[in-house]
Amino acid sequence: MQSFEFFNSVRLLFGTGQFQRLGERAADCGRRAMLVTGRSSARETGLLHRALDLLDDAGVDVTLFDGVMPNPTDEIVEEGGELAREAGIDLVIGLGGGSPMDAAKGIAVAATHDAPVSEFLKPPDKAEPTDATLPLICATTTSGTSSELTPYAVITIKDLTMKSSIGGDHIYPKVAIVDPELTLTCPPSVTANTGADVLAHAMEGYFSTVASPVTEACSERAIGLVGQHLPRAVSAPEDLSAREGMSLANVFAGYTLSNCGATVLHALEHPMSAHYPELPHGAGLAVLMVAYAERYWEEDPYKFGRITQLLGDAPHVAPEHVADGAADALRNLLGRIGLNVGLEDIGVERDLLPTIAADAMHYMEGAITKTPVELSREELIELLEASYSTD
Repeated sequence: MQSFEFFNSVRLLFGTGQFQRLGERAADCGRRAMLVTGRSSARETGLLHRALDLLDDAGVDVTLFDGVMPNPTDEIVEEGGELAREAGIDLVIGLGGGSPMDAAKGIAVAATHDAPVSEFLKPPDKAEPTDATLPLICATTTSGTSSELTPYAVITIKDLTMKSSIGGDHIYPKVAIVDPELTLTCPPSVTANTGADVLAHAMEGYFSTVASPVTEACSERAIGLVGQHLPRAVSAPEDLSAREGMSLANVFAGYTLSNCGATVLHALEHPMSAHYPELPHGAGLAVLMVAYAERYWEEDPYKFGRITQLLGDAPHVAPEHVADGAADALRNLLGRIGLNVGLEDIGVERDLLPTIAADAMHYMEGAITKTPVELSREELIELLEASYSTD
């Protein structure tokens, strides 16, 4: 008999045009909002002004915090939290990709808790956000991180070169807005990188030791949608149908991530981008996928075979018969979006691989233990070495 638990508390507004409801949903949650976004893209596309107009029309006062960088740090989150306290903020809105949304979550915690943000990030005894956390609304402009649907906020502790996550039910957003129209201005490189993140969330949750029938169904749906729509979204950014498919993939992967968390791919990528803050998160995940499939497909032939099929190969045979094709199916997909690359190609120095593995064992142990194979530091180094070059 199976026994499992599934939870997600976020009200999801999905579909073209849903962003127009930002003001009404914000007014339901608060009257003094902090709008958290990145340094330039939302302003350049006109989305920031749309958001400000919608909030103004709904009678919501706004304090703008638009200084969030890729891979946000505890310093920027503390800065936002202090500003939120001074302004009497009662709602935080994250607008953009994963970095602004994660920063918004961190700010919602920092504004209402006495402990430094780093105390919610440092293992082994992380503090957990309480119900004092400010309510959150997240509107995503990428199909990637699923932060709008998860109880996690990934933040880098700058002084420790540690990229960890705040976790807890109180940082689930109240409302997630997933409007495919907002992704139309996402450049091809960002579309590819965030799409790889969707694929990683779905695959890692699929194999996770805490997977359930519900999350497995979500993972399969997400993987299939990525295979069907990601290459088109990269090659034809204006194709709204492809954008919608990737937005839906992001939702299904988000439900998996919110219940299963991540496994070894994220366990290694977080230290990687802690040392290389300009490294796109999705690229750091993509370089590990093929080597992981090559090394471990025999551990679960059925699920690796399903990945082969869901990405478009050999759909009419028993999955176990095509399990060894998962690496090639992944390699083919990544090649079509320009991400069939190695660690060497994205600027990771070979001498740093033992440090990345050690960091993963130190503060990403929870993700490693959810991986369905036991992995030592030496085996993590071997996986990194196998991912270093595509030759």
